[in-house]
Amino acid sequence: MMPDCPAQYMADPNFQLLLLLSRLNLSQKQIQMASELIPLVHDWEGFTYQASERFVLPLVHGHLSRWWKDQIPPPYLDVMKLYSLRALQHNLNITSEFKNIVRDVLSPLGIPHLCFKGPTLAYQFYHEPAQRLCRDVDILVSKSDLPRILQYALNNGYQPHDPKQLAPDAESVAFVAYHQKVVTLLSPRNVAVEFHTKIDNTGSVFDAKQMIDKRQPITINTVDTCVMPISELFVYLCWHHTKHYWSRLHWLVDITAMKAHKDFNIDEVMACAKRHALVSTVRSCLEMVDFFSAPTVNDIEDLTPNTRELVRTAILAMHGDIEYEHSLSRKKPTPDFSFAWQTNSTHIWQWRLTGWTRIFRPTYENYAAWPLARRWQWLYCCIRPFHETYSRLAQK
Repeated sequence: MMPDCPAQYMADPNFQLLLLLSRLNLSQKQIQMASELIPLVHDWEGFTYQASERFVLPLVHGHLSRWWKDQIPPPYLDVMKLYSLRALQHNLNITSEFKNIVRDVLSPLGIPHLCFKGPTLAYQFYHEPAQRLCRDVDILVSKSDLPRILQYALNNGYQPHDPKQLAPDAESVAFVAYHQKVVTLLSPRNVAVEFHTKIDNTGSVFDAKQMIDKRQPITINTVDTCVMPISELFVYLCWHHTKHYWSRLHWLVDITAMKAHKDFNIDEVMACAKRHALVSTVRSCLEMVDFFSAPTVNDIEDLTPNTRELVRTAILAMHGDIEYEHSLSRKKPTPDFSFAWQTNSTHIWQWRLTGWTRIFRPTYENYAAWPLARRWQWLYCCIRPFHETYSRLAQK
């Protein structure tokens, strides 16, 4: 069982050291604090595991090798290096796929798109992009353009992953593009590429069309693509990472790296947060990052109430597994917000009153089991509740 007191974790030298090393650069005070913590770490195997699970092992290994190489038991430093090299190799594979999907699929079709998170974020804000670990490639496109992308990609070596049964014919890709906000394909390199038509769950936080219209061109390794403006990306990341309770330490690195960038402007960020009604979220994230970046352990009780709740939950999520994160998600006031203070009561009650309509949204499984022409696909909305009930009873 996990202890329910975040203060117990904050007192753990292993966790304190991980927090200190989860950044691109260390200040002199942070180096001094880390030097005091290293002799207190007795479980280097557990430390290495946590650094790997929280996606910061390459960064942590880099700092330890540079400043404290002689103070780390040699076997563990060697293991960190081995795991880091494997992670970096995986990352380079994802970066190569990012280039391929833009160059070989999106560019030939001439489709407006927006790459976010993952490789583009790493190349924009990390000194060594390969140190920013990624799991997939995320691309925002319009719902009207998605069928062409899917059909072209499926006919050129890409395989369906979600939904797994997706066929390349026009009717199938049109159905999934209309009813599913994220479609995932596997590349010939076996890398997951997620095509999004929304970057939130309900479409009430970020307008996908506006995000695509405001995209900014960028060239990464000779490949021309588009990304969010830095203020939009910063606000989006604060919202996205909070939605997942900051369970990965490399998300803290993202925020500190962006804050140190020459184009970062806090006034533009707060103006953007105001447009998206995310001021409270961004303010608490900034306060939380400062709390975790402090060279000494501060008292959680000194934080503002919203940030206090965010920090406590984040600490527990950083130590939990995916099942623990799912258990937290079941307590969300809406699918887009993890805490009630992030939004208003009107939005929460609107979701409570209308959220049940999701049960009528058809899935690709419904279509694959009984393909209907477009003029008859409204029938899936009638069938879906019975199909969902049957599936849940069968699982039980």
